Amino acid sequence: MAVDAWQIASHLVLVATLACLGVLAVRGLLRRRFGARAAYACWLAVPCAMASALLPAPVASPVRALLPLQRIVGDAAPVMVAPFDARPWLAAAWLLGALATAAVFVSQQRRYVRSLGRLRRLGRHVVRSPSNAGGPALVGAWRPRIVVPADFNARYGARERALILAHERVHLARGDALANAAIAVLRCFAWFDPVIHWAAARFRHDQELACDAVVIERFPEARAAYADAMLKTQLAEQARQELRLPAGCRWPSRHPFTERILMLGQVRPSRARRAVGLTLVAAFGLAGAFATWAAQAPRPTRTAHVAGTQVDARLDVAVEGETLSQLRLVGALGQSFAVDSSDAAHPWHAEFVADSVRGGIELAATITRDGAVVAQPVIVVAEGEPGSIQVGRRGEPGYFRLDATLFLRAPGWRADGDATAGDAAADRAASEDISYRVNYPPAYPPAAIAARQSGHVDLRVAVDAQGHPRSADVARADPPEAATAFGDASVAAVMKWSFNPALEHGRAVAGEVMVPIDFRLDDD
Repeated sequence: MAVDAWQIASHLVLVATLACLGVLAVRGLLRRRFGARAAYACWLAVPCAMASALLPAPVASPVRALLPLQRIVGDAAPVMVAPFDARPWLAAAWLLGALATAAVFVSQQRRYVRSLGRLRRLGRHVVRSPSNAGGPALVGAWRPRIVVPADFNARYGARERALILAHERVHLARGDALANAAIAVLRCFAWFDPVIHWAAARFRHDQELACDAVVIERFPEARAAYADAMLKTQLAEQARQELRLPAGCRWPSRHPFTERILMLGQVRPSRARRAVGLTLVAAFGLAGAFATWAAQAPRPTRTAHVAGTQVDARLDVAVEGETLSQLRLVGALGQSFAVDSSDAAHPWHAEFVADSVRGGIELAATITRDGAVVAQPVIVVAEGEPGSIQVGRRGEPGYFRLDATLFLRAPGWRADGDATAGDAAADRAASEDISYRVNYPPAYPPAAIAARQSGHVDLRVAVDAQGHPRSADVARADPPEAATAFGDASVAAVMKWSFNPALEHGRAVAGEVMVPIDFRLDDD
């Protein structure tokens, strides 16, 4: 569990870092061409990319040729020893660093809030601090409030006060305080990544510029008064610049004051230009999210299969100088089977688990030599098509190769010989029950997937003397409410199957058969 969490966390940090680098590369151009709001909106590409990294990966395609998933080679013969797994220790160090960074941010937030003193409510979302150094600022993430200093009325004129409050209300309406708190959480999560910290500073810079742009758009005639208000606050609050506000927005911000003043004199982009900019930002975010999702390693998708279905594996194994050919193993899907070498000096052990997936059969292997795991490859092969796993190079110590051809067999099938249609007919007794000839798994109902629902269905199927299903109905469903969704999907699939008809004294006859079908999701 700790290793899985480590892999997910490290992947998310990598995605966030690359997304931040992409935004940092285009934000300046967006602000110059399309305005400050387009540059600020571009930062949405970061959470979009992180969210897409958590989506299910693309479905793997069947593998039909050699797939050297892992090679253990080098200039000298490899020494097979159990490797030291540093990931749990790195995960522990990561967690300690995240907790320490979070403690720093919590301390900064509490220090700032304590410096405000006892607040007095002035209006909706507006409070006054007893200190002249208390604000203006938007403080808090979940219940943000606009804090103004005690000398707010004396320090600023009526026009300036209106502009300051308009600025903070823009922050409040956009949820900027909550966004800044989320950035603080990301910085805790990636405390060791300088790109994330640098991007956080640039994010808050773009946030303030975008807020300024909204206020100036609403009050275009008040540019001078707005600049005077910023200058007064900057001069009055220099003594408080050392105080940080992780969850909030400060009017006397630490962002470049000169750039904010210069932006007030720039020509505002037209509405059409701003629309084009936002369209480009949306396209940039969607492209980044899709690229993140598509770059994930493909994952095979499990499919529903008939309960008791078996896997028939034909194996050729080459281990260093030993070759084991024409091995045949038959077992239930999901059940492990193993192959061992007879080399007493360096014993090999290979354990395999086969499962039905969309597009073929997944074969997961754990290969050990001298008791140490040297490879854990996973391949997906089409039924009846050869697939290979190779470790090392032929003729060198540590070489292992498996060539496997896999077939799915009906419940109760016996491996009395080769599984061809001719042999199956030859081996059939003079009298026997109905068995499967071709059985494709039913489709998993989308509504059941959305509800994370699993279940079991028993179908009563009438089969004619030619092996064609004539009717099918649900004999039992567990849970009972699954009878409709799972029953319909099962009946639709079974009516497309082919059966080996029942035999009486060597003649094919019509009959009935019970077909059990399990529906299970990946994490069940």
